[in-house]
Amino acid sequence: MTGSLQVKSDKFYAVLNFKNLEGKRVQKWICLNLPVRGNKRKAEAMLRELQAQYQGLESIEPINTLLSQHIANWIEYDRPHITVTTYNQYVNMLNNHIAPYFNTRNITVGSVTPGDLEDYYRFKVAEGLSPNTVIKHHAIIRSALQWALKHQYIRYNPADLATRPSKVHYQGNEPYSVEEVAQLLTLTQNESIAVPIFLACFYGLRRSEALGLRWSNIDFQSGWLHITTTVVKEKIGDNVVSTVRDDTTKTEYSRRSLPLCPYTYNYFCNLRNRQLAQMQLCGASYNQEYLDFVCVDNMGMLLQPDFVSQKFQKLLEKYGLRPIRFHDLRHSCATILLYLGYTMKDIQTWLGHSNFAFTANTYVHSSKDSHMQMAHAFSEKLPELETVTTGNNSYIPAHILTT
Repeated sequence: MTGSLQVKSDKFYAVLNFKNLEGKRVQKWICLNLPVRGNKRKAEAMLRELQAQYQGLESIEPINTLLSQHIANWIEYDRPHITVTTYNQYVNMLNNHIAPYFNTRNITVGSVTPGDLEDYYRFKVAEGLSPNTVIKHHAIIRSALQWALKHQYIRYNPADLATRPSKVHYQGNEPYSVEEVAQLLTLTQNESIAVPIFLACFYGLRRSEALGLRWSNIDFQSGWLHITTTVVKEKIGDNVVSTVRDDTTKTEYSRRSLPLCPYTYNYFCNLRNRQLAQMQLCGASYNQEYLDFVCVDNMGMLLQPDFVSQKFQKLLEKYGLRPIRFHDLRHSCATILLYLGYTMKDIQTWLGHSNFAFTANTYVHSSKDSHMQMAHAFSEKLPELETVTTGNNSYIPAHILTT
């Protein structure tokens, strides 16, 4: 391996020259962040130090592997530890975005720099991807490069020095108030997706959790329901299908138990009786595969994730209700529980989040109505605390002086 100093944009760069296993020359440019003027000796010293650090790495094949191929290898390595949905998301991000960009620039594991990554982030945001999506790309790239660092293919992780886009918090419509939730439940009680709507409003269940709820996980005797199963979309080959994932939730904290109160106890009892009556009415035509699932249609078929979301939007339009996402019903549940006086820790565990900071920052919303109530409450309390100035400039509460 050889090295030299090069000047670019009035800064010194260390250029390290490797040879891969095919004998082809590979260069790695490293910005020394030193202005050219008056820093030549310092730059030469840094070059010698870098040469010592990278000595011998040219014989390691992974350093010359295309970055995209290395990420693909890492995804397959991590596959046993992630869900099928997450795996499919990783593969889609790699094939549709990361690989096309870095392959055309012939960027390898050993040559990628923080600047390369920042250029990619800017390019993708300019192309139309949201900063939050690009942050996910950054996370994949960083994890793959951390894997390379762990195996000593590289000396540092360039992603740690790259500035990723700033996260943009969701600025959608305000979640429903308790009055709006009551109206929604009343208007949609006979609709095909009435049950998942109820589960999202009252228990704050995710769509996947609501569709995965089983009768066998509702213990009427002890008065608890257990969230252990989800229904999610997965890509299998070229097809996207809905899959039941037993004993699998989004996170370990999502696997939780929630109580039955008299209201929900009666709700589930009535629902069960209606489903059994419908089963007898349909006879052999009733689907037997999903008898244990709560969210089924009149023929016993499991409700599909996309159908629930699309139908929900149509129902809001049908009944003239304020437009929100189906997932915003979960936000509505969290906000209503806060206004009912429950702590953030209570709401966190109710929703199945790993920490209440995420619950507070993402799921609990403040409204104009609550701000108005705060203003009125403050203004009513303030006269009791108002003070007047006496001759010696001491302060005495006004209500004491008037007694």
